[in-house]
Amino acid sequence: MHQFRVHDPLGPDPHAPAARGEGGQLQWDLSSCHLLGPDGRPARGAFKQVNGSIYARPANDTPIGLALVVDVGPRGRMMLQTCFLPARERPYELFLEIARWLIKQFVEDCETWQMWNPALAQDAIELWERARASFREALRCDDPVEAERLARRAVADGLDAGEALAVHHADHLVSRRARRKAVSATTLGVCIDPAVAPNAASVAALRRFDVACVRTPWRLIEPVEGKLDFSPIDAWVKSCLAERKPIVLGPFVDFGTTDGEPHALPHHVLAARGDAKRMRELVWAHVRALAARYARTTPLVIAASGANCAGWHDEGIDRMVDLTRTAVAAVRDVAREAKVIVELQSPAAESWRGTKGTAWPTSFLQRLVAENLNLAAAGVRIAQGASGDPVRDLMTTAGLLDGYVGRELPVFVTGFGVPSADDGSAMSFARGVWTPRRVGDAGAGAVAPADPPHDDAPPKWSPRTQAEWGGALFSIVLARTFLEGAWWSRLQDAPTGPRDGVLDAQGQPKPVFARLLALRERIERDARAHQASRSAR
Repeated sequence: MHQFRVHDPLGPDPHAPAARGEGGQLQWDLSSCHLLGPDGRPARGAFKQVNGSIYARPANDTPIGLALVVDVGPRGRMMLQTCFLPARERPYELFLEIARWLIKQFVEDCETWQMWNPALAQDAIELWERARASFREALRCDDPVEAERLARRAVADGLDAGEALAVHHADHLVSRRARRKAVSATTLGVCIDPAVAPNAASVAALRRFDVACVRTPWRLIEPVEGKLDFSPIDAWVKSCLAERKPIVLGPFVDFGTTDGEPHALPHHVLAARGDAKRMRELVWAHVRALAARYARTTPLVIAASGANCAGWHDEGIDRMVDLTRTAVAAVRDVAREAKVIVELQSPAAESWRGTKGTAWPTSFLQRLVAENLNLAAAGVRIAQGASGDPVRDLMTTAGLLDGYVGRELPVFVTGFGVPSADDGSAMSFARGVWTPRRVGDAGAGAVAPADPPHDDAPPKWSPRTQAEWGGALFSIVLARTFLEGAWWSRLQDAPTGPRDGVLDAQGQPKPVFARLLALRERIERDARAHQASRSAR
């Protein structure tokens, strides 16, 4: 048994909704809470809140870490974790262990990325030293409430240090990428939701991207069994062809889940979940119909997405591999020359939690490679906040992407994005929010956030926040030459629904649009300058 103590009566996330349990005890929102094994992957186990502590019992007698969304003051609310700790009778201090993890992870990433040079790390090392100073103060403090306040400060500074390191590392490598690898035709793409019809503003914005990934939601195409409506897809395919824009279609089958439940498949398909043969027949017929209709439009298709998601664990990994194989085979049955991509979702596998019948995303990808499906590439979708995955810091996200280096397939980030506004839903709130660090005077690093206020409103998504996150993550992708490109998650917002588009519902560009284009132009400019320099020599 592991006990993690929190001295704030409102818990690790004071802004999260709480309820009164038996005896009037305040029940914290632990919906994001899960255990991590020594390998850093979600692990099976149980946890509960008793008074001011979270008690965790892993399924196996091994050291574990605790991950959950915590409040980090003005920096937002993010999924953070503790170090991997053995069971003991004495309780652990939650925020002290989160700070310990951030400080340790900074050291490991500095070594991995070779960033100990102050000229490269810049203010990141100063922020890390500040985090260590607050951490040491917290360890020496005899007052547990004051010690938690100091530990929260160490968490805030450790978070800033890690994100600064990830950004400086990316900035350093982006210019080097231009010298090693020219900008490709798929460097910056955008995903299109066909539920929003093409219009003058969206088509004009589309021209600025390298590639268009036209999504093909099964629920939209076949809301009622046997009644197919391809008109929304056709409209966008026609617009892309008119603009001579390279097209990627898919995913043809999206097994993605929200809180463990599939959200992208029609009801009649979900009704066949318990019948393996019927499910396979439905997947085959639908994918084949799509592939046949657009065989002459583009060779690039995403046959399946999200088959690694934990919501399908009851079917077992073998069945999900079989359904993925069925989707790939259906494409090739009518388009032998098709270049097939399989997309992974939830790269941190938050909802996996070590459930039997599931696999870590990269392990699932390796299993597909071993099946000899002759895939052209793999895709990774990184959608955070709102209806996506819980928000994670940039250093952790960069580390997840590093897990795809050396794979036997080219890898694309086939959808990355965060919202520009909260939609007010409980799900959106539970996923957390990220805000950029505020840089102070020269040499001072980031302004240390105050203790998380209880009365003030928590930070929220905004167009500026979306642009800062989008620019930072695109730089992180560009810095990794093993990643072939990145496609923003949405072209235009719908009147209702997610707000992660580069255009709002009225067709007005958001700041993220200009930020992404500026970064792409930077690498193009660096590539031209390098080529001119080589020619001059």
